[in-house]
Amino acid sequence: MRSTDEGFVVSEWVLSVAVLLLPVVVLVATLPHWAERRHAATVAAREAASAVVRDGVGVPARAEEVARSVARNHGIDPGDVTIDVAGGGARGGIVTVSVHVRMPAVAVPGLGAIAGWTYTATQHRRVDDYASR
Repeated sequence: MRSTDEGFVVSEWVLSVAVLLLPVVVLVATLPHWAERRHAATVAAREAASAVVRDGVGVPARAEEVARSVARNHGIDPGDVTIDVAGGGARGGIVTVSVHVRMPAVAVPGLGAIAGWTYTATQHRRVDDYASR
């Protein structure tokens, strides 16, 4: 007697690869992009806030210049980065720099990024009370 289930295992295999394995592969390919961009946003915010406190001139412009430079050095497209600066460079003041970086929901090498959300890194720095300008 012959079985009527011939070829059934092959179709299950193809279906399991498509439904289970491919999403895992895409997730594994996307994780490094998330880590890179998160790190770049944190470094950009930290360096921008430190530069503003250290240099004390042109607070918003200087912070944006430094943050964009750091993001560019980490390989992030300038269109994926926005910077917000609050506070001033006055003695005893607090400077807050927020760097927003677009994170891809799915990033497949060779195909690009699909959808996404925004990750925000924020740094606060106090301007020295006795700093000479």
